[in-house]
Amino acid sequence: MGLRAYLLIRIADDVSREQAEKALRQVEGMPEVDFADPVVGSYDLVVMVETAQNAGAVAEQICRLAWVKSLEILKITTSFERHRAPAA
Repeated sequence: MGLRAYLLIRIADDVSREQAEKALRQVEGMPEVDFADPVVGSYDLVVMVETAQNAGAVAEQICRLAWVKSLEILKITTSFERHRAPAA
């Protein structure tokens, strides 16, 4: 298993429904993408990626696509790293 992350993507406001569907297929076709789902809420797409390299590099590649308005990365950790107790 490589490095995994969820990408939360906002699609540009001027993108039509047909263009958004094409964008979804474009992302789904990327080898690092496990799944991409359209969602309703603050974001338009949730994408899970897995890569042997840096998940940020995949996010940057997606962020350069013309239809992407913004993107946020949620890196998957092996444990609750943020909530670890300090070492004694």
